[in-house]
Amino acid sequence: MGKFFDKIDDGHAAWIRKQKVVFVSTAPLDPNGRVNLSPKGYDCFRIIGPNQVCYLELTGSGIETQSHLQENGRITFMFCAFEGGPKILRLFGHGTVHRIGSPHYESLLGSHYTPENCDIYTANGIRSIILVDVDKVGISCGWGVPFFDYKGARETLFRISGKLTKQQVVGFWVKGNATSLDGLPGMRHETMGEQWAVLSSEDREKLEKFKKKGVMAGWGGWDMKYIVENASLVAVSAGIGTVVGAAAAAAVLLMNRRA
Repeated sequence: MGKFFDKIDDGHAAWIRKQKVVFVSTAPLDPNGRVNLSPKGYDCFRIIGPNQVCYLELTGSGIETQSHLQENGRITFMFCAFEGGPKILRLFGHGTVHRIGSPHYESLLGSHYTPENCDIYTANGIRSIILVDVDKVGISCGWGVPFFDYKGARETLFRISGKLTKQQVVGFWVKGNATSLDGLPGMRHETMGEQWAVLSSEDREKLEKFKKKGVMAGWGGWDMKYIVENASLVAVSAGIGTVVGAAAAAAVLLMNRRA
């Protein structure tokens, strides 16, 4: 059985700091949208307090995390024990994107990252710091996770990004990071030009469109089924009568058939 906690305690924090990789998962509201799962290495993750964490985000081939957070904020981190005793620890929460050069970015960078405590502090191509408010901590066994020996961080990313000029990095943002795989707005920064400086009215229309898709899908599927099932239980427990109970039961059967 898994265990859940309302905050990151000292024991959780000490264990998290020993891990060499964290997996980051986000998703759009649209049920047809793609769920993203990204592994993060290097010394990028920081625990700010019992219910807040952040990580330094480098330029990559996609922009899914930023896009999803911009739309709905949901995010989950997962850490696995690849040595020692088995353990999986997840942090569930809601995040915000603070892009490089913004006041919040500079504040977080100055408070939690220095050349002495961060191996990617001077990396070319840093995009943002993702700040997350954690509302639940989950721990499970991890018995199925194999042992691995840590040999060190890969140097390829630094070697390639180090050869790029700032203009080339910005060019990559425009070409490859402007939208998510599903078309959600992605990287936005003043160095990308006026069109990409902030969320435009077109961007906001896209976000609203995706949000409506997600809401409508929920009402048309499992969320409505959940509501009807619980309504039938309430009706029975309240002794409202067999007609209401029978109607609710029929609705549940119909939804089960559709599902």
